[in-house]
Amino acid sequence: MNLRIAICDDDDIMCHLVEDIIQRYALIKSYNITVDIFNDGLSLIKYIEAGFGEYNLIYLDIEMRLLNGVEAGVYIRSKLKDHKIQIVYISAHSQYDRKLFEVQPLFFIPKPINEVQLLYSIDLALEKLEINPKFFFYKKRKEYFQIQLIDIMYFMNSGRKVEIYTIDGMDIFVGSIRDIARELRFNGFIQVSQSSIINYNYVKKYSYEEILLMDNKIVRIPKNKRNNVREQFLKESDKYL
Repeated sequence: MNLRIAICDDDDIMCHLVEDIIQRYALIKSYNITVDIFNDGLSLIKYIEAGFGEYNLIYLDIEMRLLNGVEAGVYIRSKLKDHKIQIVYISAHSQYDRKLFEVQPLFFIPKPINEVQLLYSIDLALEKLEINPKFFFYKKRKEYFQIQLIDIMYFMNSGRKVEIYTIDGMDIFVGSIRDIARELRFNGFIQVSQSSIINYNYVKKYSYEEILLMDNKIVRIPKNKRNNVREQFLKESDKYL
């Protein structure tokens, strides 16, 4: 198994400490892991934009010069439109910027680094990256389609048909929101109403009345569904804490 990891921290000693732990773990697990080190967020972003950094996992310090970890994470998600890279934040502070919600980080690791937590974050990333990806299948006329769950942003009801919105566009097929919600309920999808299902990983902002998705689509939450949606949302959030 190949895994590309970037470590971005303005503390060079910290970077090499994290790298050493990762490489020792790679030997134990027989993983082929490549690690690149950056000392500020701007260097990391430029490297990715130049086409050199197709990373699976990035460790970001929150406080850095030039471009901090929060800004770098938001840039990756909103400007580069990359929602597949798993981002783990490393910080000496217990309070986190609300802007981090837009980044949908995989995990937080406090300083000083706990080796057990660091190794856990690698295993968690591998699970999220879905080396054996999960798919959603649907049929149109006599053709069958499959889409990786990680690429699906949301479903919307359109009469007797369902609109499926992915990172690559939209498609329509005959189906039921209720059936789709039942099929995907353990995979990070939340049924907001009888006409909509959203992927938690593409939520940009959540409030009691509505959800803003990464493509700026606003999904209203019916009054009679708000407590249930909040409960589902908190369950998904707990997976990242």
